[in-house]
Amino acid sequence: MLHSAAHSILLRAWRAGVLVAIAWLIHQQHDWLSAQRDATLTPDRIRDFFPEADSLGPRDPQSGIQKVLNTYGDTLGLVTQTSPVSDNIIGYSGPTNSLIALDPQARVIGIRILHSDDTSDHLATVLKNRPFFNTFKNLKLGDLQPPEKIDLVSGATLTSDAIAQGILKRLGGNAPSLRFPEPLTLAEIQKLKPDAAQLQPLEKHPDIFQVLDAQQNILAQVTRTAPQSDAIVGYKGPSDTLIVLDPTGTKIESFHLRKSFDNAEYVAYATGDKFFAKTFTGMTLDQLATLDFNAAGIAGATGATQTSWAMSEGMKRRAAALIEPPPSASLQIQLPTLKPADYGLLAVIAFSVLMTFTSLRGKRWARALHQIALIGYAGLYSGAMISQGLLTGWSRHGVPWQSAPVLLLLTALALALPLFTRRQFYCHHYCPHGALQQWLSKRLKNKNHLRIPAPLNRLLETIPLLLLTFILVIVMLGLNIDINKLEAFDAWLVTVAGWGILLTAIAGLIFSLFTPMAYCRYGCPTGALLKFVRYAGASDHFGKKDAVALALLLLAALLHWQLAWT
Repeated sequence: MLHSAAHSILLRAWRAGVLVAIAWLIHQQHDWLSAQRDATLTPDRIRDFFPEADSLGPRDPQSGIQKVLNTYGDTLGLVTQTSPVSDNIIGYSGPTNSLIALDPQARVIGIRILHSDDTSDHLATVLKNRPFFNTFKNLKLGDLQPPEKIDLVSGATLTSDAIAQGILKRLGGNAPSLRFPEPLTLAEIQKLKPDAAQLQPLEKHPDIFQVLDAQQNILAQVTRTAPQSDAIVGYKGPSDTLIVLDPTGTKIESFHLRKSFDNAEYVAYATGDKFFAKTFTGMTLDQLATLDFNAAGIAGATGATQTSWAMSEGMKRRAAALIEPPPSASLQIQLPTLKPADYGLLAVIAFSVLMTFTSLRGKRWARALHQIALIGYAGLYSGAMISQGLLTGWSRHGVPWQSAPVLLLLTALALALPLFTRRQFYCHHYCPHGALQQWLSKRLKNKNHLRIPAPLNRLLETIPLLLLTFILVIVMLGLNIDINKLEAFDAWLVTVAGWGILLTAIAGLIFSLFTPMAYCRYGCPTGALLKFVRYAGASDHFGKKDAVALALLLLAALLHWQLAWT
């Protein structure tokens, strides 16, 4: 009995371990291949937006911004990419890197997809929808307020949602100051802190610097009001102010004007007023961020009210930006968010679980209602199915537990239930494509079933395994082949699917009229994967499917190390 229990645990652990190991190798291989991809923009790729573009300036490390220059070195506009900030935003099966083109005032003039690891059919649907991309026009870099409403693309909701989140995340980040491009320097700080030996950016706020002495003691923290103050005009123009904070970064020690486009006379009044210079000393960032200047009785510098007000307002806005996460951060969903359609899908999944584990599956009315739910809602309406494109995409980029939690739950059940309960939940009680084959065979009652000879049947049954091998090679070598076209499931998204995949799906359904469940038996690599993880009970042992899985694991390892070491 003890031996039997140990055998059961070891066999299940082996099968789960093989899947995890292959997924890990796919992920590592994708990281390696991505690192080889040249993400450098060239003028040719942006001339649709800037016809006179001749060169690009250096890329700002914080914002990713590059200036677009003409032959005379004049700035035509700006460009940035959503990667790497969008790399962890998964659509249906992968992230997307978008180019954002901006005018010289940092307002969006256009969006272009540079690269996407998402499903090609979903991406094509998004690319055809120009109103979706026009939503982002005239948004400003560094503007913390996202559009009131973004209409996601029907049939490609997850893909368009990921693209939108990536764009807004990049736009909502700290934009570089276009008015005051000069960064803080050590020499500048040493005028105030003579013992300063190093400026070290904070990890959470790279535009705040710790001032360190030679012994690495923290003397202070410093930041500046630009770019928050770029649009705050005093009498004649904006100003950039240096803010010196205490070593903890919570209280203001002093502030000092760095540069101003305001009237020189008024600037002199503001910087020479000793009372104004001490206005905010000792105040915390929280106090400054919510300060009502009038209620607090704070007056500007004598003779330079507008200029000193602009400096004060710039510091107030900078303090608010430091203590509060930007509103766009809400787009980076912290907890799984359910869309209205997800509740219906949850109900279908729950129904399928009941059909798997209860006697309900023996009742004709329940089976009929279940098939309607699967074909109508899970298939035609939702298109929520597991595929190799989905699984390999998640292996490469991570699972979208925030944006697609119900699809993730479905996948977890599909893999875990056969492994731990011996019940084939997904293939037998959820898959809409399988349900449609069953429904057609029962309704049409075709008695002219093909009798396939045993040798041919064995040969046909190897096709799913060959497809799994082919898919693994595609993924590990980074070949430009759409994996989703090797399965029939995208055909359920009728508005998205191409004619090729629709004809393939229809041909498979016709074949199933003459050979029951033909696609499941002879054409489905995902079904083959789920059969591998299924534990059949005490009689189960390390067999042919485990040997095939070991061979696939060794193949993945060989392809990974062969590329990584060449």
